[in-house]
Amino acid sequence: MVYVPSQDRDGGAVNHEYWLDQTLEVMTGLFGGATATSCEGAWRDDGRGGRIKRESISTVESYLPRSLWNSKTAKELAIFLHRMGREARQGEIGILVDHVYLPISEYTK
Repeated sequence: MVYVPSQDRDGGAVNHEYWLDQTLEVMTGLFGGATATSCEGAWRDDGRGGRIKRESISTVESYLPRSLWNSKTAKELAIFLHRMGREARQGEIGILVDHVYLPISEYTK
């Protein structure tokens, strides 16, 4: 599951529809399908004094056989997530894999 933001780290609007479309396209291409759900979210910005930030987000999920989660698909998804984090000016991009939350806060890929 990927969390798609609607705001940047400073609370400014990002093009949510663009990032949602991109996430659906990437995950469908890698894993054969993806489903998006709109919801409200909140996160604590520990890098800025622990401020709580709330925003409308979407989550995008793919259900897939373990064989599709491999070094190639993980790398391609990571490259996309780093781009989204960098271009959408995020403090953190989150992904949930097999019930484990994996935060990305340095966008080096």
